This record gives sequence, C-alpha cells and structure tokens, in this order.
Amino acid sequence: MAAQVYLVSDRQCGECTVCCTILSINSTEFVKPPNFTCSNLMKNGGCSIYNSRPNVCQKWFCAWRNLPDLDDSWRPDKMGVLLEFADENFPPPFAGRIGFRFTILDKKKIENNKKLAKFIIQQMKNGVPCILTYGNDEETEPATAFLNIALFSAVQSNNINNVLFELKKAIQACEKIPKIKVKVKNGKLVYE
Repeated sequence: MAAQVYLVSDRQCGECTVCCTILSINSTEFVKPPNFTCSNLMKNGGCSIYNSRPNVCQKWFCAWRNLPDLDDSWRPDKMGVLLEFADENFPPPFAGRIGFRFTILDKKKIENNKKLAKFIIQQMKNGVPCILTYGNDEETEPATAFLNIALFSAVQSNNINNVLFELKKAIQACEKIPKIKVKVKNGKLVYE
C-alpha cells in the first residue's frame, strides 16, 4: 500500500532497524520469521544488500515514513511502536477498509504516551480500523487485539487516560494468548 511516491521528503530511517527485526516476510523472493533479525542487517544498522534487496523490502515503509503529520518522535525505535498501514480481514462494519496496525515494541514507552492515545482517538472517531499486535519473542507470531472494540468506550469518553488504561489492558490480554511459533521450512514460513 505505501509506495515510495508517498514518502515524506527528507525523512529517512536513520538508525531505526525495527522493520528488519520485527516484521514477518513470506514472499517468493524472501522469507523471514517475525521477531527475528534479518540476516542482511549489518551490526551498525543498514542493509548489506540494500541496492539489490528484495522487492518486498524496497516497497515497504512504515506509516511514519508516509505521514507528514507524524513528527520525528514517531520513528518506531523512538516511539516504541511500529505504525503501519493494514488491510486485515476486519470485521463488519470495517471490512474492506485500510487501517492501522500498532505493533508494540516497548510497552513501557507507551504507558503515558498521550500523543499515541490522541492519534488512536482521532483514527477511531474517523472510523479507521485499528489493531494492536504485541509479542516480541523470537520466531513467535505476535498476538492481536482489535482496538475499535477493545477501546470503544474509552475513545467515546474522549479521555486520554482511559484510552491509555484500555490500551494497557489490550497488551495484557495479548500477553495471555498462547504463543504460536513460526519457523522457516523449505523456503516458507511454517506455523507450529
């Protein structure tokens, strides 16, 4: 969805390598389990095959790279959240819409993050589907919570502290979901 044409000018990944670690990639040209450091990531950051990196990597950018209204504090390694566009199989009445996925990298960084809470309130009030994923155990699929349901009352109250409290509860619920291991087998991701 996020093509290079829409990138914010003069905004670079810098030292952030979150996508090279957190994301799961399962394409014909490249396979990487979630929460597993890409073999092409160099020790000091950057991709060792940048000029010839797979097409899936060339076309993917986090929402921070695409949305000019998000300031530098939204860079995933700074925010503790990887914000990306999502086109999940959202339930009605959100089916078929593009939304946001909030992958929580560091739950301590978001406990009092009013900027994040305001963004979630704005998106949900505009009818944008929002999901949260949490779980950073190596080669383990993160658990998911649909925020439009979990945070509905808190968002309607327009109370930032209520939204942060419910967000914390959503993360705790994700922590209780049994972990699904993911491995690469015969060039494909296999869920155990």
